Amino acid sequence: MSPIEIRVHGVGDHGPLSALGSVGLEPSAQPIEGIESYQKPQIPAHDLALVNWSRTSRGVAGFLWYLAIPFTLLNVVGYMKPAERQRGWYTVARLAGMLATVVLTAWLIVIMETVLEYVPGLADKTQLAQGLSAGLPAAAVVAAILCRTWLRPQHRIPPILACAHALLAVVVAAAVLVCKPARIERRSWPNNFGYGGDVPGAAVGAGVDPRADAMMLFVLISTLAAVFLATALWNSAAAVVTMLVFLGLHATGAILRLGTEWLMAYLEYIGAVADRASGMAPSAHVLRAADPQGDRVLLLDLVPIVACAAIVGFAVAFAIMARASKWSDTLASADLPAYRGRWFIHLVITALPQLIRRALIFAFFIYIALAIVIGLVARSTSWSGWPLTVALILTHTIVAGVLVFIAMRGKVSAAPKVFGTVADVAGFWPVRYHPLAGSSYRDEVVGGLRDALGCHREDAVVLFAHSQGSVLGAWLLANEMVPENLQDDAALGAVEGPSLLPPAESLYLLTCGSPLKSLYRGFFPSYFHDQFFLRAGERTAGWFNAWRKTDPIATQMPDAVSGQVHDQEIDEVDSNHLRVHSDYWIEQAPTDWIEGKLTPPAAAP
Repeated sequence: MSPIEIRVHGVGDHGPLSALGSVGLEPSAQPIEGIESYQKPQIPAHDLALVNWSRTSRGVAGFLWYLAIPFTLLNVVGYMKPAERQRGWYTVARLAGMLATVVLTAWLIVIMETVLEYVPGLADKTQLAQGLSAGLPAAAVVAAILCRTWLRPQHRIPPILACAHALLAVVVAAAVLVCKPARIERRSWPNNFGYGGDVPGAAVGAGVDPRADAMMLFVLISTLAAVFLATALWNSAAAVVTMLVFLGLHATGAILRLGTEWLMAYLEYIGAVADRASGMAPSAHVLRAADPQGDRVLLLDLVPIVACAAIVGFAVAFAIMARASKWSDTLASADLPAYRGRWFIHLVITALPQLIRRALIFAFFIYIALAIVIGLVARSTSWSGWPLTVALILTHTIVAGVLVFIAMRGKVSAAPKVFGTVADVAGFWPVRYHPLAGSSYRDEVVGGLRDALGCHREDAVVLFAHSQGSVLGAWLLANEMVPENLQDDAALGAVEGPSLLPPAESLYLLTCGSPLKSLYRGFFPSYFHDQFFLRAGERTAGWFNAWRKTDPIATQMPDAVSGQVHDQEIDEVDSNHLRVHSDYWIEQAPTDWIEGKLTPPAAAP
């Protein structure tokens, strides 16, 4: 066998030749008028293998990945434990996952009630309608969980986790069916108020429904519970992701409910099988309060705009904090205006955990200001007139956008790329905290990469890994033979017995555009700690790390391995065509380093 270079790309649905670099950045030396002419890709003289991988569920799950994103993010939260052992972390993470299942079941019940309002024949069959409204959503959640667990064993979902969440969905549906929260009288909490000058605390005779707005109460209580769990994590990044998930779940549930009502009303309008006059009576609802009379608005319809305001509030706080903290550093280090935007993003992303912590404090004051403004508007207008009109217009615009997004199966502008990137990064972690989280590709890809390296045990091998590929490669080297006393619940599939990889003295690692320090060490310190990097370094005869200041996620490796890793900053060659996170394959410094490692001394010039 002969020396070989093995290239592994990062996230995304790459073609098999992507690791050759971009041909378009190498125009021919003599331009020809009327055509575009390019040089051939840089192909080394030594043997070269291109390892192509993709998230295995990218083509299978498709649009379902959008639905799995909230639960996938909660699964990621479970792995964000601080480096120091924090008691109760995994318990809180699992409780957050269970709360998400409760929220999912509740919103499905509300959506089902909306559908059943238009199903003919249920007007005089109250018990049947109530049983369907609670039973069908629970059955759907249970079926989704159990089918993913037992029909697709490759997901490796713990059976105990799946059974616990399935049982929880059944318990929630049964509790709603037995207690019927929407039928409880609660004069101190009027159903709705808005148009017409109705205000909280108005007399029942004034037209205010005395029943409890049960689903709205549930939204408030579950959001407070999510805040409590997020606070109990004592980790700013994990807390923000947790709250983002629950705000998104409530906003999505309210949007889908309103969109379902639009759809059913349209079916009734065109004479399809939908008749609200003979459907489930609104007074028979078990969770959602009946639609308000007259011009008053259903409070659930305002949930999306409130959730979006909360998310935007934190985004504004983060933007202000990032600008205040990193813009001066950008101006100090960026000589050319073309670089400033890229370098600013680089500084912000590589300091995300710290900036998130600072932004949370600033966001608290923004939320107080928003609450004061909303309180003043509500007090002076009773939510009538232009404030409510603007809120409803924004809500209905969001609903219309979501319906278009669903109709196009997510293929809107840059949405597939953004969500695909999130799914590729989050899919690194095995499913341990919510059974509806997207499946992990890590063990399968790492296993294939191990086999590919094992085919070249007899000669020198350079593993050239880009972006997420560097995470997979380093994970393989660091965890292939982890001592038993160092294993954790993320180091799955450690090889028992002799190593399958080439010997350490003939195996080299080259990482480029790597998020190992900036993101993985920053957000997952319990797994990407000093010992992780030291184990990976000890498993190689040399480690070269290439990065650019214009690359948003690439940095040097941690100080713990400064003596084992040769860090090399790569300068941009053309300010008009920044390479940013791409084309490390064709940079001179890493290619020269590879040639030096794979060229026998006798053949060296």
